[in-house]
Amino acid sequence: MNIIATRSSKPNNLPLGIGIVLLFLLAGIPAGSATINTIGLLAGAGGLGDQSYNDMAMAGLGKAQQLYNFNLIVQETEGTHASQIKGMQSLIDLGAQVIVANGAGLGNLVMEYSPKFPKILFIVNDFPIEGFANVASTSFAHEEGSYLAGILAASVATTGSIGFIGGVDLPVIHSFLDGFSRGAKSVSETVTITNTFVSPAGDYSGFTNPSQGYALATEMYQNGVEIIFSVAGLTGNGVIQAAREQKKLVIGVDADQDHMAKGYVLTSMMKRLDQSTYLEIEKIMNNSFTAGVTHYGLKNGGVSLSPMRFTRQLVSDEIMATLHQAEKDLISGKIQIPDTM
Repeated sequence: MNIIATRSSKPNNLPLGIGIVLLFLLAGIPAGSATINTIGLLAGAGGLGDQSYNDMAMAGLGKAQQLYNFNLIVQETEGTHASQIKGMQSLIDLGAQVIVANGAGLGNLVMEYSPKFPKILFIVNDFPIEGFANVASTSFAHEEGSYLAGILAASVATTGSIGFIGGVDLPVIHSFLDGFSRGAKSVSETVTITNTFVSPAGDYSGFTNPSQGYALATEMYQNGVEIIFSVAGLTGNGVIQAAREQKKLVIGVDADQDHMAKGYVLTSMMKRLDQSTYLEIEKIMNNSFTAGVTHYGLKNGGVSLSPMRFTRQLVSDEIMATLHQAEKDLISGKIQIPDTM
């Protein structure tokens, strides 16, 4: 089993230098597909080590690799269109037969490249694409999980002041904000929701700027916001740091981030990119690739709140009962949230 990791971006937590290729060999893995032997991951803004979005997709690929024994090429980018093109071309040049493009910001790039390379299969996370024979895409009911996060935040906050920090002003991030706001307002119409975005549409640096996340969160907390829902990739790590220092609460996103500031991360709105990525690879390995969109929500475990291992004492049984009922009502359709994507 090979993992080839390359990058064309700034440094982060991983020891990968610009232009360096690292190769790790592990033995004793059962034989995988005879047809697909090289899969590439084009990581979204923030790269690996974000303890969030990209790491979740990587976990799903790691699980699939253990089972199917393929070479895994990881290409990171800095979020600019030029670096995205460079990363995509690198994966193609290195022989990737399947390319996982992780994030809505890579959707247009896949639509540009997939017709040029019809023998390569593309998987796009978080960007619904239809009409391309070699492209499978996933979409997530962010609004469902965020609705539950809104209920929790509004129920736990004592002053009725909560906040939202989005990484980039994109429709996908607005779906989180919309669900969060609706959930909070279902608890109390008087709740105040302060929201801001780190960067405008088209500028993906909002997912890669922990210092800016820290500054924005610190300002919110000092202005009276009790709980912030952070939907900002790597930038969210700065929000979590601010929560710890200000001794306030934060809601994490994508992965279970509760451990990152024990007792201060109230919960995490988990988006199971690990599961969706694994399942899409499994389809390919079983010769059942399906082009088009697969939707993941509360009903099939695509989104959920984390188990609140370090904050459960802050959440009353009454609040937990409200959350469980809301989850049932969202799954049954009794509660409906318009799709803002």
